[in-house]
Amino acid sequence: MSKPIIALLCGGQSSEHEVSLRSGLSVMQHLPRDHYDLVAVGISKEGRWLMGDPLIHNPGSHYEIRLADGLKEVSLQGGCLAGKKIDCVFSVLHGTFGEDGAMQGFLEMQGVPYVGSPPGGSHLAMDKDVMKRMLKTAGLPTVDHLTLYQLEPQRPSYAQAAAQLGPVMFVKPSSQGSSVGISKVKSADDYAKAVEAAFQFDDKVIVEGAIKGRELELSILGDEELIASWPGEVFPDGEFYSYESKYVTNGTRLEVKANLSQAQALEMQTLAKRIFRLLGLSGFARMDFFLDEQGKFWFNEPNTLPGFTSISMYPKMMDAAGVPYPELIHRLIQLGIKRAERNRRLRPA
Repeated sequence: MSKPIIALLCGGQSSEHEVSLRSGLSVMQHLPRDHYDLVAVGISKEGRWLMGDPLIHNPGSHYEIRLADGLKEVSLQGGCLAGKKIDCVFSVLHGTFGEDGAMQGFLEMQGVPYVGSPPGGSHLAMDKDVMKRMLKTAGLPTVDHLTLYQLEPQRPSYAQAAAQLGPVMFVKPSSQGSSVGISKVKSADDYAKAVEAAFQFDDKVIVEGAIKGRELELSILGDEELIASWPGEVFPDGEFYSYESKYVTNGTRLEVKANLSQAQALEMQTLAKRIFRLLGLSGFARMDFFLDEQGKFWFNEPNTLPGFTSISMYPKMMDAAGVPYPELIHRLIQLGIKRAERNRRLRPA
């Protein structure tokens, strides 16, 4: 019997293009080839779908990674790529147009199974403002915030924001990932510059109060049944876990198993599962929290397409939970196929 054909999508049009290429390269190297055949597609920054071998060229440096030259341009039509019927799409398109529900909606229209959360859950998880409002309504612990709009020039000043959130704040584009466009502010001058910088990435910006404490995250895997890993901990090499800390300086320390009591770990796992369900997520997500100095957990954000190299925190935490990287890829594909079958029963033609 022929093996199922998996289409890997990486690259994309977001500010996380290079990060996505690294995730894509890692999935290509570890996909269980005894179970699946692979069609690898790199999406350029201009939105062109490019297929070929090798998909990704790395001229020696871990950070110099780009799409190879001379690739064939293709399109997904009727669930087929270059004449091959696709059984499931494994997308690692981090950020805009890949993680925000846009690609998921396109794949739903094509009738192609895919790994990860559906359009609605993906969009909710990406929009920090809407997501935080939803969690507050449900009584779940998330940091207070203000919302600023590009089209509304009369915005709260630093003094007004500080009066509500405290003197130290974070300014973030509402719908970005990998800490893109985020600034930590402690003064009116910092605040003005940070708001201007964040509006370069989104027309909606949130301002959050800073939590003094520990930065923790855990991995969730599943659909009908959810597996939550033991939480890991992030020790940034700067003021906070910025894009540079994640991908440039290499100074951030990541502990796969945080020093927590069993009760603390269970509390965080329970909160993470509740939020995963509430947001309508599926397949997998990395769930990020703060633990303040009083011992209270605060949910920061979900990441429905987390970094997926073999050394990224999501796969490492799942590996520590007993699901090694190739097996993780296999399980995610099977979850995507099963969800598509369930949806077909719920939405008959």
